[in-house]
Amino acid sequence: MSHTPHNQLDETIHQRTRLAIMAALSGVESLEFNELKAQLGLTDGNLSTHLSALERAGYVRIVKSFKGRKPNTAVSQTARGRRAMENYLALLQKILDQARERSQP
Repeated sequence: MSHTPHNQLDETIHQRTRLAIMAALSGVESLEFNELKAQLGLTDGNLSTHLSALERAGYVRIVKSFKGRKPNTAVSQTARGRRAMENYLALLQKILDQARERSQP
C-alpha cells in the first residue's frame, strides 16, 4: 500500500456515518443512544450497525443499563477512539493543506 496520505486514512472512521458518530462523541463524556440517533437523523438499525463497527475497532464503548425500569444505552469514545480520531483529523488536514498548496497560482 502506498504511503500517500489518502491511502493512510482510517477506513473505519472515514465512512461518513461513522465519521459523524465519532465527531458527535468528540468532546463529550457520552451520549445516550436515542440522543445520538436524533442528532444524526439515523434509524435504530443504521446507528446500531455503525456503532458495532466502531466497537469492534475499539473506538467506542457501549454501556447498557436501566434508568428506573427503562433500558438505557450510553455510547462513549474510548482512549483508542480519541487517538484514532485525532490521527484521522491530522491526516485529513495534511491532505487538505497539500491540495490548497497545489491550487495556489
